Amino acid sequence: RGSRMSLLAAASRLLRLLAPRPRAANPRAPRPSRRVPAANPPGSVGAHLRRHPRVGARTLVMAASSPSSSPLPGGGDDARGETYDEQLAIIRALKSSGAGAERMRVATARLAELKRAGWVPRFTPSRKFAMTRATADAGGGATGDDAVVGEKKRKASRRGGPTVTCPACGQLVKASHPDQFREHLRKCAPDAVAAVAKEQWRDVAAAVDAVEAHELALLEDARRLSYRDGRTREEVAVLLGTTPERVRSTLRRASRAVPLVADPTPLDVIHEDDDVLVVNKPPGLRFHPTHRFEGNSLLSRAIAHVRDNNKNDEGPGDEVHVPHVVHRLDMDTSGVCVLVKRPELVDGFARQFRGDGMGYRAVKEYLAIGVGDVHPAYIAGCVVTADWKRLETAGNEQTTDEQTRTGVTGVEFTVDAHVGPHASIPEARAVHPPPPEPDSSKKRNDRRSDPDAPKPARTDVRIVSSSRVTTIDDARDDGNEAPPKTAVLARVRLHTGRTHQIRVHMALADLPILSDPLYGPHIRWDGASPCADASTSAILPPGVDAEVWGGPRWLGRQALHAARLTLRHPETNEEMTFEAPAPEDMRGACVALGLDPDAW
Repeated sequence: RGSRMSLLAAASRLLRLLAPRPRAANPRAPRPSRRVPAANPPGSVGAHLRRHPRVGARTLVMAASSPSSSPLPGGGDDARGETYDEQLAIIRALKSSGAGAERMRVATARLAELKRAGWVPRFTPSRKFAMTRATADAGGGATGDDAVVGEKKRKASRRGGPTVTCPACGQLVKASHPDQFREHLRKCAPDAVAAVAKEQWRDVAAAVDAVEAHELALLEDARRLSYRDGRTREEVAVLLGTTPERVRSTLRRASRAVPLVADPTPLDVIHEDDDVLVVNKPPGLRFHPTHRFEGNSLLSRAIAHVRDNNKNDEGPGDEVHVPHVVHRLDMDTSGVCVLVKRPELVDGFARQFRGDGMGYRAVKEYLAIGVGDVHPAYIAGCVVTADWKRLETAGNEQTTDEQTRTGVTGVEFTVDAHVGPHASIPEARAVHPPPPEPDSSKKRNDRRSDPDAPKPARTDVRIVSSSRVTTIDDARDDGNEAPPKTAVLARVRLHTGRTHQIRVHMALADLPILSDPLYGPHIRWDGASPCADASTSAILPPGVDAEVWGGPRWLGRQALHAARLTLRHPETNEEMTFEAPAPEDMRGACVALGLDPDAW
């Protein structure tokens, strides 16, 4: 009986499946299709909708006929804009009206299409390469003005589209989209971002104009607070709501915009051609002007000299007549100076002074007058370092005097000691012990990032003339008369170019340079105080003994002269040597100390 009931149930289910289905009320009505129509009437909302692989036909119809949808801006229900801004406005209107997800998807796809068509870069190498090739093909084969325009287009394509000049730093910034300029400004000048209104960020040109106005206002306030009110950079930064470095860069950029003034004072020209200008710098003349609107500097005189000799040359203003500086001398140091005329040669000459000029380094030789002690270790050819031990003169004076009297001329020694800032005098430098070597297992620190870090310095000294002079008349503590000092005329050769290197190294070797206001023998042996502002002054500083250091022995500056300079031309590889004779004040000091001024 159980099996009979199961058979009846199975037969009943089979009959229900085979029974015909009821038809629609209208037998002529078409059956609903599962496909989306290929094209809708022009007035319908879904005219441009495309089937999504994960969205069915019923979902599309519901999205197109959703009662929450509202008419699009500009009249009609078309979700396609002709420009990027129009499509962005359509998307905003759809979002505010609560449009369906499918309408938002289609409108967003149209926005992405317009975005790609408008060359908003995606920063992928393949896209940049395609843009470069397309632009190059468009400008290929052009001549004349068309070639210039094509080259500009190719450069613009390499940069990734249009660019603007940042008013805050002067750099060229990509500006295909306002966000690119805004991101740069956040790193360059964060205070300028807040100065641009929200609606101005939609247009790059409007944002640049707003930043320019902000920069002008910032410059005026910084000038007023710094120059008129005399506030420090830190105080100005606090008042303006920015950083001290931002204040410094703003003032410096405005200062560099002022053209350099030409000084018509004639120069002592050693050599001049189309590439370089070599002059004999007089003592007491600054290499650079204190202010760009002032003259009385070697650079200002060189500008006037080059301008007067090239009046027929065409150029934008006076910029073509500004020679380039590749090295410097102290204000009170005289001698050979080189200025480069052609910009393409600047790096080649500058590398020789920095020591990375393709294995060749500029050879700089100076003349220096020193007064002090010549130790027996010098005769043995020692190397003077920061921690070298001076020999005691007590009990050994006779030997030292005999060695000094008979064998000083021709003695050569080397000073190898790091030079860094002075502990108490900002204008001075001092010898420092070498810093510890960085751990090879750790990341090597870049010492160039710290301007106050002691830097290695090496100086070769050769004594070419010497004599014995009496400098101190006071009695020593033991009742004996102080021994006389030795005056030397030394030829000094630099292996590095640190500030005050020769002056500091000669003082370390107990031969301080005559008349040096910071390290001179009147300070070392006579107890006078350093005087940073005593340069080029005929008046002796307080505490200097006029009987010992006055007269022709006081030059009002350090007795240091750049006598010879050897360089190699970057293009022709020709070795060039320039010399300048010793000035009259140093020759007079040599005669007063019993030295031969022509011995070098």
